[in-house]
Amino acid sequence: MPAHRRRANREVVDRTGAFQMRNKIFGGIGILWGGALVGRWLTSGTPSGVSSDYQAGQSVAVLFGAMMLLAGLYYFFRKAE
Repeated sequence: MPAHRRRANREVVDRTGAFQMRNKIFGGIGILWGGALVGRWLTSGTPSGVSSDYQAGQSVAVLFGAMMLLAGLYYFFRKAE
């Protein structure tokens, strides 16, 4: 096998390992941030006398946190290919 092909194959293997580590790191960040948003929602109540815009924003934040938590769990615990 020519030398340039061996080098290219080694770079692909190295890049694959880097992608796996990147997915673990971003998965961990997603777990922490998403878990913090959902946990904050579970432990706090809605203040009385707030507008419907505030409540809508809070609902969207909880949905975003839940999606971030699920995506983080998926990428953190996904098996290497």
